[in-house]
Amino acid sequence: SSSSSSSSSSSTEVTPEEEIARLEEMWALHRRREGGVSRPGDDLWLPRITEEAETVVRQSQAGDAHIALRDALVQRLQAAVEADIRGGSVELFGSAVTGLWTPTSDLDVCILAPGADDRHGRVRLLRKLAKILPSVSVRHHVFLRKSAQVPILRWAPRRPGLPACDISINNKLAVANSRLILQYAKADERLARLALCIKHWARCRGINDRSRGTLSSFALTLMLIHFLQCRRPPILPSLQDLAVALGYAPVFVQGCDCRYCSSPTDVAKELERVRGEADSSNKESLGLLLREFFRYFGYEYTGGIIAIRDRSCFAESQDEVDSYLRVDNPFEPGVDVANIEVRLYTRLREEFRRAHALLCEGDGFAAACIPPASPGSGLCPLVGPLRPGENAPLMW
Repeated sequence: SSSSSSSSSSSTEVTPEEEIARLEEMWALHRRREGGVSRPGDDLWLPRITEEAETVVRQSQAGDAHIALRDALVQRLQAAVEADIRGGSVELFGSAVTGLWTPTSDLDVCILAPGADDRHGRVRLLRKLAKILPSVSVRHHVFLRKSAQVPILRWAPRRPGLPACDISINNKLAVANSRLILQYAKADERLARLALCIKHWARCRGINDRSRGTLSSFALTLMLIHFLQCRRPPILPSLQDLAVALGYAPVFVQGCDCRYCSSPTDVAKELERVRGEADSSNKESLGLLLREFFRYFGYEYTGGIIAIRDRSCFAESQDEVDSYLRVDNPFEPGVDVANIEVRLYTRLREEFRRAHALLCEGDGFAAACIPPASPGSGLCPLVGPLRPGENAPLMW
């Protein structure tokens, strides 16, 4: 199997010459697309795009063996926490909760523990946990990242095939955000499938790493929900706005109102209301929505806050008005969950445009996901000197 994996790796490696040709082709595609305007014949490729997207979804989903391995690790961690941390419990968040977990995904783990309410207390508890974890699994390394915005314990496997964990303390808002995403996924099954495809595309193109100034999976998922809310007719409502309209009582978590509607009946009634007609449900295919997602963020979106709730009652600062790819935290309005590096604005916009153009031209989703040149080649758009149109500050 090692030989087959190495041959597969070498077959997808891109040479500098190929990347130069690809960049030139990308600019030619942009010129032909004339600002993302649809053309006769674009829809001919939609069945193929849908088929490719469904294949990505099937290949991304975790099998029973992976899920069993993940759950067994969590159960051992839960037992250790309950035995050694008084009042402690384990709560998953992120992709393991939202239904977007894949065999290559990390596990986001929150340890709920009384008394660790400030940064110092959380770091102290993480140090204690670091001494406990080797007894849970000798097949994992332990790294404390106390200087991160949210201090975490990185619990990484010593060999491939085992899940890695990012463990935080009392990260309750992250847990609430994950439950909100899960409710959106329940509202329309296309959300999860599209999210898996977009995450796959972003990872292949090297733009799915918040630590390097690109887009996190959480930010991409919120961008997707925003896009689905903007479709005509809309595919998703705002679950938070609906909860307020229906008079749900506030649910405060760490000082933030985290209420949202979780009633399928109320969600269906709200969609009927905003669509205007009972029979105007949105039945757009996976291929069409994928193509239009790339068009929306490549051309239609030109700046400002990307939010999944009504922000009219929140005063916008000037930097929010002038912002680009600023993704609003659903429960903390004004907090950007994307934090994109300014030098990568153009690069990311061009990635959306490139994917849209390739899908319109019939190259397919697989072509849109071909990785760029590796950093060592000197042509990787995420490293090296500024290059206009690739990683320079945004230009229209």
